Amino acid sequence: MAKERDIIILLERLLNQSRQDKLMYLNAADKENLPTYKRFFNQQALYRNKMYYDFSTLLSEHGIEVEEVLLKRPDINQLMSTSIKREKHNPFNQFLTQDLLFLENLNALIAANQSEKNQVIYHKQLLKITACIENNKSLSEEFEMKEMMGMNLTDSSL
Repeated sequence: MAKERDIIILLERLLNQSRQDKLMYLNAADKENLPTYKRFFNQQALYRNKMYYDFSTLLSEHGIEVEEVLLKRPDINQLMSTSIKREKHNPFNQFLTQDLLFLENLNALIAANQSEKNQVIYHKQLLKITACIENNKSLSEEFEMKEMMGMNLTDSSL
């Protein structure tokens, strides 16, 4: 029973993190002028939405209502506060930190839940998050290089 409880806690954590990360990526896309980065942020938000759906389905199989899990989280309006001001900081570093935490939680879930049916879902998510981590690393380096070179990041060319 304790193992089942640990699995539910990890699923809830990943569900909430998927939701929060989706909102962060959407927020970043709203603030971004560069089409390449905007497209990347929107694509990542779509991935997080799919992850959210997968984890909500798995929680439902455990008899947990998603609404109950979401009530434990902060108000969505707090997370979606979009300012018109364009920020110059490197957003990829923040996303990289979040994705590494997600990866840590996902690996813990994979270790705790050896169900063959669920392992397929977990490994699909593992491949996506690993690819995203690599993309965030390379885009972070690109962003830093452009910032160091003093390039205007609002240009439409890359």
